[in-house]
Amino acid sequence: MSPCTHQWVMTNIRHGYLVVEGCFRCGARSSYFSSEAVAPVEEYQDGKHSWIHLGSSQAVKFDLTCRLCGKTVSLDDMTALMLSTCTNPSCAVADLARQGGSSTWVYVALCGDSTHASGRCVSPEGIRALNEYFNQNLKSSSKSIVVVPCELCCGIDTCQGIIIADTGLTDFYAGEAAKAPHRPGGKK
Repeated sequence: MSPCTHQWVMTNIRHGYLVVEGCFRCGARSSYFSSEAVAPVEEYQDGKHSWIHLGSSQAVKFDLTCRLCGKTVSLDDMTALMLSTCTNPSCAVADLARQGGSSTWVYVALCGDSTHASGRCVSPEGIRALNEYFNQNLKSSSKSIVVVPCELCCGIDTCQGIIIADTGLTDFYAGEAAKAPHRPGGKK
């Protein structure tokens, strides 16, 4: 039996906020996805950390399911997806965009630990499925979308990009990448 050539669709779609917190004592950063109607902004103590709200952006979370074989890839380790507009010359993500030129868009899959002190980021299986999903319907072979884990960013806390706020925007940006010569701008 040959392996499935997956045709991914978004499933388990959740709308909410990417919430970013910081510990004012040690400088640690953390982010999480909240599906609450309003983004939480409370300050609290958790062990040695004194967490304060640093910001939030509307975001969407989802999983991917193959419509051919039924396989589901959980993206629970992804807190949000960001279309990179980074131009930092020392950033690997910005370098990918420069190498690909205007025909390549780079999405960054954000995890909850922006410092990556835990040693974890978005899973390789999730990154692979996201790349397949975004490129499966591109009409032009000269256009591409590259999805990378946030651990490739030189400084995710200062990285520029557009947080994807709804599933229609993923379709919009994928469609625009297939036909437009220029990348959109914006900041996180």
